[in-house]
This record gives sequence, C-alpha cells and structure tokens, in this order.
Amino acid sequence: MIYAFQLYYLVITLLLAGKDADSYLLKDRRDNPLSYARVKRWHRDGMLLALACLLPLLAWMPFLAWKTCIAALLIRLSMFDLAFNTWASLPEGYLGGTAWADRLFVRIFGQQGAYWKALTFFSLLVGLNVLNHFYG
Repeated sequence: MIYAFQLYYLVITLLLAGKDADSYLLKDRRDNPLSYARVKRWHRDGMLLALACLLPLLAWMPFLAWKTCIAALLIRLSMFDLAFNTWASLPEGYLGGTAWADRLFVRIFGQQGAYWKALTFFSLLVGLNVLNHFYG
C-alpha cells in the first residue's frame, strides 16, 4: 500500500515542480504588475500544497504516518529539482541558490549537483523500501 502512496506523491511532486517552473518563468516578466507577487506567493503556497496533498495519506493510514512522511520527503528531494529544471529550461544538473535548502545542497553536491542529489535520495528511498518490504 505504501508503494501506491509513493506513486501518488511522485505525481503530485512532478505537478508541483511544473507549476513552480511556470512561476519561475514569470519572474522576469514586466507585462503584468501582478507577476512578481504571484511568484512570491507561489513559493509559499507550493510548499503548503505539497503538505496538503500529504494529509489524505496520513489520515487514511495513520499507522504508516512516519513512513509516509519520510517517503514523501525523499521523493521531493530526489525528483523536484530535475523536473523543475526541465520545465524551467534551466541546465538539468542545476541546483538553485535562493532557498536555504538550495544553498545547503549546493554545498554538499555542488552547483551542478542535481543528478547526484537525485541519485542519493532516490537510492535512500529504494533502500528504505527494501528494508520495509523485508522487515516492515
């Protein structure tokens, strides 16, 4: 069952990365006075939407709550940057530099470390799923 939850959250993460990329592309447009305000609002609201999409999973199977939260975090850490970069027409390996988490991961993986970051957290997710399968 947890694998179905992970697939659901992967789709949600990819959709939110696409929406975030859309707002990123609006950032420098000056044709609409609301563009910059929308971009700032989306960065806050995007994270709230990610958490809101997690709530049904936590309510449905509360005994898996901690596993679901860890899996959701690992999915976001592994997939978000690659999808965002693709849809925002940025270099695929680019890690951002504005959010505190971006700056932390740049220190760990380097400015072009999105692939290493994705591989690291996806491997951790797979490893935890294997452990859960055998010892769950």
